[in-house]
Amino acid sequence: AFCRRKSTRLTAVVGGLVMALAMLFASFANELHQVVISYGFMFGIGCGMVRETSVLMVSQYFKRKRQNVEIIASMGAGLGLTMFTNLLNELITAVGWRHGLQAISAMLASLFFIGMFYRSASLYHPQRRAILHLKDMSKKKGKDKNKIENKPPYFDFTTLRLKSLQVILLCTSLSSFGAYSPIIYFVPMAVAEGLGDRAIMLQTFMGLGMTAGSIGFGCIVVSRSKQCVISRQYLLQTSIFGIGEN
Repeated sequence: AFCRRKSTRLTAVVGGLVMALAMLFASFANELHQVVISYGFMFGIGCGMVRETSVLMVSQYFKRKRQNVEIIASMGAGLGLTMFTNLLNELITAVGWRHGLQAISAMLASLFFIGMFYRSASLYHPQRRAILHLKDMSKKKGKDKNKIENKPPYFDFTTLRLKSLQVILLCTSLSSFGAYSPIIYFVPMAVAEGLGDRAIMLQTFMGLGMTAGSIGFGCIVVSRSKQCVISRQYLLQTSIFGIGEN
């Protein structure tokens, strides 16, 4: 709703700034609640803003081949886990966790500048001049007098009344809890088992496995083979069941 009322670019810029500041504030934390507020709450809000705006930009620019682009975008989680696991390990070992988080915050500040390059896909529409002309004509005729009143609200919870959406949200939350729990507890459990430095290597291979899984399963979903036709609903259920089994 904020993207529709204001702009996708502004949302991405604010989200990148919030992420960088949250990581910077976490580096100066002395108490647990400070880490929870900065890294757990503020960083989560900024990450959500950046992630959702990127999804919106992908949907604007890629209409026909959006599924293929979504496969490439989903690889980012695995590649990010692989890269930042080793990067954080090297930074914390070299300069300590405070300066390491400050270095990460400097990297996250690049999201602030990347968001400035977000432009609406309508700017590159072949009939852009005709669209702008129609908008100017409508303004002259006074059709946009109630434009502010017709804007969508910031918080719209009417869709939550749908039973199907409630089931989807419940399944998504449970599957996300099962998918991200190993990422959080994998290294502490590996260290407790006496693996030591190999825990970082194991998490690196986990990120590579997530990348390979995104590519493989995405190709299965996108492919339209006449010999093997499987409903996407069953594929989704199979993936969730596989997460639970792992």
